[in-house]
Amino acid sequence: MRCINDCRYGIHDISRTELNDEKLPRLNMPFETGLFFAAKHFGGKNQKVKFGLVFERTKYLYQKYISDLSGIDTKAHDNDPFKVIEKVRDWLKIVSRRSTIPAPTILKREYLEFERRLAELLDDLELGDENISFNDYCHFIEEVLEEGQPDSGNKSHANAFGS
Repeated sequence: MRCINDCRYGIHDISRTELNDEKLPRLNMPFETGLFFAAKHFGGKNQKVKFGLVFERTKYLYQKYISDLSGIDTKAHDNDPFKVIEKVRDWLKIVSRRSTIPAPTILKREYLEFERRLAELLDDLELGDENISFNDYCHFIEEVLEEGQPDSGNKSHANAFGS
């Protein structure tokens, strides 16, 4: 809840509602999407300035299972991470009005490098994709971002978006 309160920008992927081992859907993302837009609609002046981006696998598929999103321009990603990169980048450039956001080609190249380094790390730790915990994954992302800071000599654009 604190994250939703504190964030001006929200990116939500409502297609991530796969069934768990007990054949029950994980509804966290649609729930958090609703909280985000409720905060924007019903919250105070700091909440009114929120910007939200909603992804789905296939355009307009949401209408079959969460029709209350009508009026929100969702973006389809077709499970393609490069489409996500392009759409998030373009959206951030518009809503943030920043001129420092790198071109999609740079972001895609850095994403591929991240994926390569993650695969190496998992091999070194003798872990597969399915065996890495969410916390470990987040920690690895933080390490990569810290390595991309200007004082490290790395030319990564990981911090181009600012805070």
